Amino acid sequence: MIAKTKPNKLSEPDSLVFSFVKTIFLYQCLQFAIFVSYALLFSFLNEWFLAFSVTTVSFHIFLFLLLFVFRSDFINDLDGKRLAKINLANAITLFRLSSLPTLLYILLASRTRAIGYPILILVTVIFASDFADGYISRRYKETTRAGKMMDSSGDYALLFVISLVFYYFRIIPSWYMWLFLFRLSAQFVMLVIVLLAKKQLILRTSFMGKAAVASTMVLYAFELLKLFIAIPMQVYHILEYCAGVIVALSVLDKFFIMIKDLRAALPEEKEAGRLKTRNTEI
Repeated sequence: MIAKTKPNKLSEPDSLVFSFVKTIFLYQCLQFAIFVSYALLFSFLNEWFLAFSVTTVSFHIFLFLLLFVFRSDFINDLDGKRLAKINLANAITLFRLSSLPTLLYILLASRTRAIGYPILILVTVIFASDFADGYISRRYKETTRAGKMMDSSGDYALLFVISLVFYYFRIIPSWYMWLFLFRLSAQFVMLVIVLLAKKQLILRTSFMGKAAVASTMVLYAFELLKLFIAIPMQVYHILEYCAGVIVALSVLDKFFIMIKDLRAALPEEKEAGRLKTRNTEI
């Protein structure tokens, strides 16, 4: 008789990649469901469905490739163990990234449709995910290097998309949009400078960086409110200037962080993965 052999369990790297595939597929289905629900309710399915489909499928393929490239950086900061699957904090962060094309096209459709409060609900849910993943990663010790990268990238990508759309609809003043884009461009340039000098990608989160993101999210939430609630414009101007000061200060903060990274000595032992960590000030 030929002995039956049990199928081998997936190794940790294989199971992590399978987790990527499953999560990306589920989120892709979810984004189609969200978009179609809004499109049917406000009658813009025929107008935007094809463009949305091409964009969201391409974007989710890109997300999977990005996860695959950085799969060796899904390492728990607490015990240094590699994850066997995406944890809850990473999954929430990935949801925020996954929602970008959906939010973009619904916002574009709102130019000719009175979508109103449903958009505010969607934006609120996406913004809330930023606070939820941070709380869960700290509460349940699920912080990973890849998670930090996704969290930061998700925040700035989300705000970049909303900034362009809000500027197009004249919801935010042009000076704030250009200031925020300058903040993103400066951060990218400084990251490249450190990468070229140190030959490694260094992850560092500062208090001012988080404050810039949080203040911009709060500002954009209030900017949406003025479409539905009569609040004196002076209130919005004060919020805009306060958020602008925080964003401007965060540029200086990133500059000093770059100088510190350039002066810092390289670690003697090479860390596993593509991303390198530094002590953070959160």
